[in-house]
Amino acid sequence: MARIESSIQASKSIEEVFAFLNAAENHAKFIPNMVKFKQTSTGAFGQVGATAQGVLRILGFRIEVAYEIIEYETNRRLAMKGVLGPIAFKDGYVLSPASEGTQILFWLELSPTGYAKFLRPFAGLIGKLHAQETLANLNKVLKTSA
Repeated sequence: MARIESSIQASKSIEEVFAFLNAAENHAKFIPNMVKFKQTSTGAFGQVGATAQGVLRILGFRIEVAYEIIEYETNRRLAMKGVLGPIAFKDGYVLSPASEGTQILFWLELSPTGYAKFLRPFAGLIGKLHAQETLANLNKVLKTSA
């Protein structure tokens, strides 16, 4: 399993960043290649066990990804797990105060299974690129949101 961490500083407050991350519909706005993301469970999105369904467009194919929230701490952390074909993953966001806004740490753990095990030597690079693009997109969207 490869674990990747990357961080950025956003000019928004922790409360603003967390509120944005805690709205299921916002994830399609910054996750690379995500064309749709919606909550599938009842109740609040921000609770351990809540579920969502995402749709990624990769190389012209639409791939459905089921998500489940596995960590939730108001204004501090949000983490999910999911399965993308033969790759199980966990990812999350940890927020902390910064001099001019919020430090956002994004972490990602990839666990290729089955025929995707051949990707293990590349999982770190793939994850690092994904983490950097996710954070860049998130920062851009946060800057333009009210």
